[in-house]
Amino acid sequence: MLAKHWLESTTHLEMPFDAYDTPAQTTLLRLDGNSKRYDLSGYYLASRKPVSVEVKNYTVVGNQANEYVEYLANAYSTTAMAISQDVDAEREYMWITWHPFSQSKWANLKSPDEIREAVKAHPEVLNGADIDEDIVRKVAESLWLILLPDRERYSEPSRIE
Repeated sequence: MLAKHWLESTTHLEMPFDAYDTPAQTTLLRLDGNSKRYDLSGYYLASRKPVSVEVKNYTVVGNQANEYVEYLANAYSTTAMAISQDVDAEREYMWITWHPFSQSKWANLKSPDEIREAVKAHPEVLNGADIDEDIVRKVAESLWLILLPDRERYSEPSRIE
């Protein structure tokens, strides 16, 4: 809920759907017929362009690097599925965390190379299809990687006395 509040108060996004109360609106279909449920789903206020958000509430690195690779593979597969069904809505994907990970390659975590390697690491998301370089580039352009500071995580509403 903190990520939802932060997105809605500091960006031009409306995030009305979450995986707990509205799972159908946060679930996307992959090429292999399996579904991927994101933590939040919403849209840009002006354009209604959809956004799917994965929130990782870590205070230490943990398993984020591996989970991020899976996230990239899922973003590729759900985008490829939408394109194959001729319903591509130009969705954007956000990863929000409070703790950095993969710091030696942080600057490249949204690159086509990282997406390609993620899909190779999770070939099941392809369902036998070849990797499409146009989709790799499209996904790379749609990614957000947001590191929220600890102050956002632990801040309490100010009180006027």
